[in-house]
Amino acid sequence: MSEVRLRGELPFPAAGEGVVLRFTNVDLDSLQAKFGDNYFGDAVPRLNRFDMKYMREVIAYGGKKDGKPFRIAFDELDIPTVDIANAALDALFLAMHGRTFEGHLDYLENVRKLEVGNDSGNP
Repeated sequence: MSEVRLRGELPFPAAGEGVVLRFTNVDLDSLQAKFGDNYFGDAVPRLNRFDMKYMREVIAYGGKKDGKPFRIAFDELDIPTVDIANAALDALFLAMHGRTFEGHLDYLENVRKLEVGNDSGNP
């Protein structure tokens, strides 16, 4: 029987063949210890401003290959910084919400539409 993974993996070919970004509870705990209780809440602003220390650590903790930790050589990544930031953001959102950042925004928009559609006003 194959293993069922509840947390998604985001392919990250810039770091090598078969490399993905995927966060375990231990990875998330390490990020929280390093960046504080709001490590996830701060992800969007930190990645939007290309906080290099934050990106380096997120990529380092999230790197996996063949289901095992894989230390990604951040300094050797030869892609635009925005691609690193977007991959880090999507991988964190997959770990926390089970969907990419864009997928989560779509989900929130759908929830908002449902709430507006069900609003019958004040009695």
